[in-house]
Amino acid sequence: MKTAAKIFMLLACVATGWLLIPLCWTIPMTVHYFHCVRDGRPAGTGYKVCVLLFVNLIAGILMLCDGD
Repeated sequence: MKTAAKIFMLLACVATGWLLIPLCWTIPMTVHYFHCVRDGRPAGTGYKVCVLLFVNLIAGILMLCDGD
């Protein structure tokens, strides 16, 4: 599930690439999640909800369903 969430977050960054304002939060949130997965740290529930609302709906749902 983590890999699928990472892929959907990357797709969201590419899809909003032509808009500068959404990239201000999609790229840092994607990088933060990549670091959390790499280091084995859990991402907080608030962060997962923010990903669901502001980055990608599917990635947020996958992150919430993943029990880390």
